[in-house]
Amino acid sequence: MVVAFMSCSAQSLKFASSDILTQLAAVVGQLTGAEYARPLAVLSGNTIGKHVRHILEFYELLLGSTQTGCLNYDRRVRDLRLEVDPDEVLRRIGAIDRAVQRLDLNQPLQLEADLSVSGAETVRIPSSFARELHHNIEHAIHHMALIRIAVLSSCPAIGLPTHFGVAYSTLQHHHR
Repeated sequence: MVVAFMSCSAQSLKFASSDILTQLAAVVGQLTGAEYARPLAVLSGNTIGKHVRHILEFYELLLGSTQTGCLNYDRRVRDLRLEVDPDEVLRRIGAIDRAVQRLDLNQPLQLEADLSVSGAETVRIPSSFARELHHNIEHAIHHMALIRIAVLSSCPAIGLPTHFGVAYSTLQHHHR
């Protein structure tokens, strides 16, 4: 049974997504190409760009699944430009945000996943665009928390939005 979301719930999800993407763009927009693509010890040799690419690819997979009704986060094409080109990242963030605002969050979706080592045990899980947008928001916040650590340790001149990489539930807990 799929329960339709009230429009205010859909708007809340879309607003949260836009907020997260705006914060991400604000940070990426301040980084030089060298800072963005530099391997960092605090990220186990990974780069800020790799984390940003990962966030954006999850969003793009969700948006692309409007055509098929099936979403598999493991079948992403890793676009390496997103790891080294902050201008391309900013362009894509804008496109993603605009597309999210047009999503019908009540539309059902099949999530496809394979958690086996062999890669031969695919399962399909009923979901919705609302549920998967929520997942993308939480997933982005998680990676933004890692980006926050990287920026604070390696690029201290970069201004971070106050709540960059902090989960909404954590913010709510601190305001109680």
